[in-house]
Amino acid sequence: MHKDKRNSRPLFVDLDGTLVSTDTLWESCLLYLKGHPLQFWKLIIWLSSGRAHFKDQIAKKVIPNAETLPYRCKVIEYISNAKNSGRDVYLITAANQRIADSISKHLKIFTSTIGSGSSINLKGENKLAVIQGIISTNKFDYIGDSKADITIWRAAHTAIISTNKTSLINQVKKDKDKIAVLPTSSTNFFKKWIKTLRVHQWAKNGLLFLALFMSHRLLELNLFFQVVIAFISFSLSASAVYILNDLFDLEADRKHPYKKNRPFAAGHLSIAYGVFAIPILLITSFILAISSLPNTFTVILTIYLITTTSYSLYFKEKLFLDVIILGALYTLRVLAGGLAVEVEVSSWLLGFSLFFFLSLAFMKRYADLLLIKNNDQEELFGRGYSVIDLDIVQKFGISSGFISLLILALYINGDQVMVLYKQPELIWLTIPILLYWLMRMWFVAHKGKMTDDPIVFALKDKISYIAFCFVIMVLVVAANLNISI
Repeated sequence: MHKDKRNSRPLFVDLDGTLVSTDTLWESCLLYLKGHPLQFWKLIIWLSSGRAHFKDQIAKKVIPNAETLPYRCKVIEYISNAKNSGRDVYLITAANQRIADSISKHLKIFTSTIGSGSSINLKGENKLAVIQGIISTNKFDYIGDSKADITIWRAAHTAIISTNKTSLINQVKKDKDKIAVLPTSSTNFFKKWIKTLRVHQWAKNGLLFLALFMSHRLLELNLFFQVVIAFISFSLSASAVYILNDLFDLEADRKHPYKKNRPFAAGHLSIAYGVFAIPILLITSFILAISSLPNTFTVILTIYLITTTSYSLYFKEKLFLDVIILGALYTLRVLAGGLAVEVEVSSWLLGFSLFFFLSLAFMKRYADLLLIKNNDQEELFGRGYSVIDLDIVQKFGISSGFISLLILALYINGDQVMVLYKQPELIWLTIPILLYWLMRMWFVAHKGKMTDDPIVFALKDKISYIAFCFVIMVLVVAANLNISI
């Protein structure tokens, strides 16, 4: 039996940071910039006319997808219990009315929805005035998550706090006797940033050492430390782009079985942090490059940044162009490593790198397609591929791998090899090792066990370590063994 609504307290619920663990205004700004990158100046003009006008103008252009937003389960459960007991439940938010209506329509659990309009920003005192206008002299409960809600909690019968912030909870306790806390999922802040910066992906930038290694100058400490600086510079820029990619790819990530747990997509990390982190990372990266490395390295770093940003914003949605660019980005790393220490990079090495990493890029797409196929989906959201492309993606990927090994075979007979290696014939042993590794990786992907980026998978794979240790050992022996074969 439902209780008589006349005798029950209405429940008012905040949106951003409370019902959802993200900020819909930041998400709306990102959606607008992604669709209209050359019209960023309009945001400044709208904001100059006030926050309410700013929100209204953006909401006219874009609205976050209500179906994919990261909702807080405990808040949803609390609201549902209140609704089932006969209470009126209102969604009242500083977000624009259009966004509030979209979310209310999706959830279907609110009695009514009140959001900001073109002339009023429904926050703090303004929100409390609207609540009091609805309830008259009756008591009410309120669910919120921030300092802006303290004014409303003071006037409420029960202050319901949707956060783990101890300082805020203690502050509210000073004013209120009746408090309920709906704890949010907690993750170590440092671990969130490690995951967000994708520190494990920095291993890809180890390719910067390849030119120095292949030129047999890795033990020259002054050059080695220059590459270390280049590695740090490249990694900071890469992390900036990873963050940019995560921010512009929120909806696609939320539809992915694994990517939905990324800090920004899951709402575990504020979008604002990401927006401010990007320029800090880039400035630090370029200060290191300009102050410590040749200008040519800075030029390549700039090209890398422009290319990978273009990939994140546009080319990753283009069939086959995306994997070609991914392969090229790996090759740029190899070239950058050579330029950092002014060591000539062989065209054979660049050609091998391009096709070898093109194979791994196709492998990544193949694994993604196989994953959505196993989840009974047809399209790879945010990409240009569908399940019917599985076979051709696999063929292109394996063919690219074979081409890379062919280039390596041709390189073995080159004049440069004769100069660098005392026993160049031994390098032929690297081809069956790399062939075995590459084919094994494709079999792993084919069996649906390639859940990570292939490079990241290799970093966790013992057989990969063994294979590449053998390759390095062969190259070292070939360079130093002085006997007749």
